Amino acid sequence: MSDPSVKMVKVPHSITMPDDEFLSDEFFSSKSDKDLSAMMHLIIGEQQKRALEGSEPDALLEQGFKDGFKPNGLPHDPWIVDGILICPGAVNDRSATSHDCGFVAFDEHWCWEHPDIVLDDVRYIDGPKRRQRSVSLVPVFEGLEFDLVISRSSAGQHKMRSATAFRVIDGCLEVVRNRAPKKSSGLRH
Repeated sequence: MSDPSVKMVKVPHSITMPDDEFLSDEFFSSKSDKDLSAMMHLIIGEQQKRALEGSEPDALLEQGFKDGFKPNGLPHDPWIVDGILICPGAVNDRSATSHDCGFVAFDEHWCWEHPDIVLDDVRYIDGPKRRQRSVSLVPVFEGLEFDLVISRSSAGQHKMRSATAFRVIDGCLEVVRNRAPKKSSGLRH
């Protein structure tokens, strides 16, 4: 007869075991890299599913446009609401050939290219110079890392002004590092 106080969990390959055993070092060290990867993908998928079920994407998008931008038009740092990362982004023309911009980047994607994107909207602000605002919504999972990159473009050349790296830890964003371009005294020979 089984103990009703012990919760059983199902893991890849139809293994069923108590929570305590599942969360032990012995359990994880006994698994192959392939099994660990499969479990990790299942956990990430469950976290993202819960974030989508518990959020109102349209309201989060509007909140992003309302609260996501500094007075100079560049984006504030992204933030998490109900398991969804709100990523404000902007392009502000300085002249016909230069602009300032800021966007969130994940490894190999800009936020609007992220494979798990929930919503993305771009809006233009009327005025003598082009001012573009965007908000992208991406479900988060523990350990997710990304950068907020602020750049200036002049004559077709983008130059990073700053980059702030973030990581999701215990459902919150933590700054991992800040980077600024190194100043050089001239050409290296």
